[in-house]
Amino acid sequence: MSTKFLLDNYCFVCGKENENGLRLEIVETENGVKSKVVLPKWTQGYNRIVHGGIVCAILDEMVAWAAKSKGHKSATVDLKVRLKKAMFVEREYLATGQISSVKNRLVLARSEIRDKKDTLIAQAEAKLLKVSEENE
Repeated sequence: MSTKFLLDNYCFVCGKENENGLRLEIVETENGVKSKVVLPKWTQGYNRIVHGGIVCAILDEMVAWAAKSKGHKSATVDLKVRLKKAMFVEREYLATGQISSVKNRLVLARSEIRDKKDTLIAQAEAKLLKVSEENE
């Protein structure tokens, strides 16, 4: 089994070629990254409420992209998530990610999802480990 961390276009969260994925368009900002999020009904757990695992996947993707946007190819090794309010399918949200600090091979980052009224829906703090060049 390969341990290479190769980027392709089939990521569940951001992969444009993954017809079963979320296909989020993540863009760089001055402080990190952001993405508009509108999720289809098939992402629900309870009636019209986005499954918590999907929320966590988005938060994880945002920290990984925040690290990548600053030149740190890395993988999440610890993700602490707080789900504050229900996230509903077919409503618009904004997901963001920022780096907090970098210490040797460890990248500390945070991400959050907010609704159109700027209400905090979910947040995460993450530790990411830089991937060495030998794994490419």
